[in-house]
Amino acid sequence: MNPLSGKIILVGVTGGISAYKVPLFLRELKEKGAVVKVILTENAKKLVSSSVLSVLSDGVFDSLWEKDIPHISLTGEADLFVILPADYNIIGKASSGIADDLLSSAIAAYNKKILFFPSMNIRMFENPVLQRNIEYLKSYGHLIVEPSSGFLACGKEGKGRLPSISRVVLETEKALSPNLFNNSFCLITGGGTVEKIDPVRYLANGSSGKMANSLAKYCYLAGGKVEMILGKNTLNFDSDIPYKITQVETAKEMFDEIISRWKEVDYLFMSAAVSDFTVNSKEKKIKKSSELVLKLKSNIDILGELKKKKRNQFVVGFSLESDDLKASTLKKMREKGCDMMVGNYPDSIGSESTAGMIISASGEEKFECSKDELAWKIIQKIKS
Repeated sequence: MNPLSGKIILVGVTGGISAYKVPLFLRELKEKGAVVKVILTENAKKLVSSSVLSVLSDGVFDSLWEKDIPHISLTGEADLFVILPADYNIIGKASSGIADDLLSSAIAAYNKKILFFPSMNIRMFENPVLQRNIEYLKSYGHLIVEPSSGFLACGKEGKGRLPSISRVVLETEKALSPNLFNNSFCLITGGGTVEKIDPVRYLANGSSGKMANSLAKYCYLAGGKVEMILGKNTLNFDSDIPYKITQVETAKEMFDEIISRWKEVDYLFMSAAVSDFTVNSKEKKIKKSSELVLKLKSNIDILGELKKKKRNQFVVGFSLESDDLKASTLKKMREKGCDMMVGNYPDSIGSESTAGMIISASGEEKFECSKDELAWKIIQKIKS
């Protein structure tokens, strides 16, 4: 799913210092297939060039007195209106019904939800008047993304920074995505578990965590409250990622983290590659020798244990199989008490793409696609 493909997005740019980041945002929207039109305030033109924005968009507008009554024509065709950055002034105007320039008039004429990204000095952001205005806009269904904390243009540190462009794009995608999960708690495991042999050596696997990352993104876009429990992985997360991540090593640690949240879980996506075996770890580093024999023992069966505690949770399991994918995946689904099982092949590990089949009570579906596409297929199948 690409929520931005073919969508018409209207971007209102104010005179907040973070306006200099708008070209990066426009480029991302265009790369994802959106049609983008921009409204500039007079103050914004002091910070970002309309010529640059014209190259990166499908049109830049800055006056009420242009032909075609722009505040009516632009808002009438837009699928989403994004205010980036949303400074103190425009939030005050929007909440008070003031319409004295093109941007504020466009806000007054837009009859759908508007996505605001407040960005300003921390003292301005914490001003009770601004906070009242934000709550007032929320009460009318508008979307407000909290600013990040960090180093501000004034030289101070605190809350008021525009989130990273990747976070801004994610929230824009979310605003255009169907709210399938409606704030249901989606818990996602990923990566590979690690079982220590001694202080420096361990048993592991090549899982990258990419499938979990795709599931987290699309569960979030679909309106879920998302948490991730990750073993060893190769992911690089944005500091502005909007969901909690807990890092673990062993299968037992992963199980304990799941159990601590189990009563609140609505959907569990068990995409982690959990080691089937563990070993009695040595306290000191094993000396090098010509031969080393390890005695392995069965590890905790996370899905098997969760089956005993399952109530209303919807559990999606993952099965990595080399032979007879359908039969093996179906067998594991029944044994583990999963509501859905995703079977795939070993070459999916660490790859951007995957192939296999989804099996659930509603039937089976083969797939050969990217992990992002698979994540969306899984969500759609759950909610169909």
